[in-house]
Amino acid sequence: MLLKFCGITREEDARFAAELGADFVGAIIVPASKRYVTAEQARRLFESASPARGVLVVRNMQLDELQRIIDVVHPYAVQLHGSETAEYARALHGTQIWKAFDVNRLDDLQVAASFPADMIVADSGGGTGTTCDWSRAAELAKRRPVFLAGGITPDNVREAIEAVRPAGIDLAGGVESAPGIKDHEKMARLAYIVH
Repeated sequence: MLLKFCGITREEDARFAAELGADFVGAIIVPASKRYVTAEQARRLFESASPARGVLVVRNMQLDELQRIIDVVHPYAVQLHGSETAEYARALHGTQIWKAFDVNRLDDLQVAASFPADMIVADSGGGTGTTCDWSRAAELAKRRPVFLAGGITPDNVREAIEAVRPAGIDLAGGVESAPGIKDHEKMARLAYIVH
């Protein structure tokens, strides 16, 4: 089971995620996010998190601007969290492409199932702290690799894994004491359950 701690804002949290055996750490470069960091801060966070791999989370960024950031930061993946199209995703290069979908609002799961991305993130809108429809996420997870996100905590992660059978778990707020400030005890408890 893959594990991604997202919304990392502090190098000590990035390092701790790596110590726990996290596969990925996510840095959110969306200015409206409570967990916003700059691209340069994200680069430093990813260096601190090695050997965990860095994932840049973006929303509706201009394509040329995002490509410039990819060329400088060299993330393992870029996670698209807005209304980015298949054409937009295909135009990016030099990184894996992940695409998040609000499965609660997605009328046709086929849209997510056929999107040109290396990984799909089944979410509830991003940053809401609420769980997505696990039955719909499970349906999607039967068709392609899926990271399950949205409202995951140490208290519900086991149930979430059993219900959805995802490729991985992606969470931010469920292991925080405040937005962007990770609670190391919660991180450790969750990592123990997932691994």
